[in-house]
Amino acid sequence: MAFYDFLAKKAFESKKIADYYGKLDFLFKPEDTILNEFKDKLKNMRMLDIGVGGGRTTSFFSKYAKEYIGADYSSSMIELCKKRFPELKDNFFVCDARNLDIFQDNYFDFVLFSFNGIDNIFIHEERMKVLKEVKRVCKKGGYFCFSVHNLLAIDNLLKIKPSNNPVKIIKRKLKSYLIKILNEDFSKLKQKRYTNIIDGEHDFKLKVYYVRPDEQIKQLKETGFSNIRAFSWDSGKEIQDISKINDIKDLFIYFLCEA
Repeated sequence: MAFYDFLAKKAFESKKIADYYGKLDFLFKPEDTILNEFKDKLKNMRMLDIGVGGGRTTSFFSKYAKEYIGADYSSSMIELCKKRFPELKDNFFVCDARNLDIFQDNYFDFVLFSFNGIDNIFIHEERMKVLKEVKRVCKKGGYFCFSVHNLLAIDNLLKIKPSNNPVKIIKRKLKSYLIKILNEDFSKLKQKRYTNIIDGEHDFKLKVYYVRPDEQIKQLKETGFSNIRAFSWDSGKEIQDISKINDIKDLFIYFLCEA
């Protein structure tokens, strides 16, 4: 386990990966939906953007928030953010989501941990620490938004996207093959509540936490979060009947809940 934790940290500290994330400047559909809902509220909110990476979400949220703080456990990412957003250079911090002790209790009104960043913390007990830390730094009635890998949609990982480029097809077939041989049988994995999968991210260097949607809701409730809502990755729209969330076959799902 420690080996894969080391590989993940090394990957996100690399200049190549930091430079890649530093060029991203867009919101995914669920993020856009949630931002539109919170635009007017954010002017009275202190916001923490965990796993800020190269600042993909910064320009969109910081202009609305009363106070915007970005945090990432990669010092390379934080240095890049400071250069990219010099007007906010004092608002970016190197910080591991498992221990947010640089932030006081009940401080933030809105915490974002976007694009499955929480799933890079693949050890279950440590991932639960993240939820507890977010709950601690969030004001009562504050909001937590994050996304996860959907364990019940992992068959999507083996699908080979068509292409007219034969080289791309070969690479995609090889990736699918490697995912198969590096992991337990998918039919067995889908019977679990949560698990780790090597899904090919960053050249197969990462173990990633995948979770059943109903299990994620259970974890949030056990940590003390309430009014849990979910959003489709594919459409960006809210999933109206959350009791049927396990029917959703999006590879990723966004959650929004209250502390």
